[in-house]
Amino acid sequence: MRALFRLLAVAVIAAATSAAPAGARDPVRLRIATDGAYPPFSRVGDDGRVVGFDVEVAEELCRRLETTCEIVAVGWDALIPSLQKRTADVLVASIPITDATRRLVDFTSRYHRVAPRWVGRTVDAPRDPEHASLAGLRVGVRAGTAHALHVKATHPEATLVEFPSEAAAGAALAERTVDLVFGDTLALYRWLDGEAPDGVSRFVGGEVLDPARFGDGAGIAFRHEDRALGARLDKALLDIGRDGTLDRLAGHWFPFAIR
Repeated sequence: MRALFRLLAVAVIAAATSAAPAGARDPVRLRIATDGAYPPFSRVGDDGRVVGFDVEVAEELCRRLETTCEIVAVGWDALIPSLQKRTADVLVASIPITDATRRLVDFTSRYHRVAPRWVGRTVDAPRDPEHASLAGLRVGVRAGTAHALHVKATHPEATLVEFPSEAAAGAALAERTVDLVFGDTLALYRWLDGEAPDGVSRFVGGEVLDPARFGDGAGIAFRHEDRALGARLDKALLDIGRDGTLDRLAGHWFPFAIR
């Protein structure tokens, strides 16, 4: 869930000491970067350890590959550069699979997708805002995001109102300053579950799938030339999906399914 909008910070599962050419053999140790400041996907705890769903997925992959790994937070903006500069070997950081990111890195298959959603007032929200006319309605979005671009492109008849966060847009919805909110599902869930007045607002319609803007879920990224490593990662990812491990790990961190 972060292509043009912020999928925040990073971590590195460390140290491929082998200098073998790409595809010659798998490294004994891997450097894997993850976000580090985007809970519940990853965050740095008070003890300095990086924890979260992405971290547990990375650790499980390393177990399946029988590979030694180390995790270090590096920051969102350094993720792809760390791969390009070879200070990381793999990125497990909820990076959206988009045409733009595919030009920079290669990906495994998708390991999760949290598509954006609409939130409306319980008493007067359209049943399915994505496919309804929103003429005369004010839609709150987080400023500068792919969500804002999506609403502009698909609902030019609506009045777009930008806010610094989904929570701020949600507050405006509760106060009837806007009629609907569109944005990041996790951020909106946190608002609904925490700050929102009871019974006033709810999710309306289903997930909004727009691969061009939001990507086709998140994949594990690796360098284009490291295809042998990518194939092994993809197989391990498929295995932990088939045996239920991936869903079990997601259940530690999310109140709803993310696949």
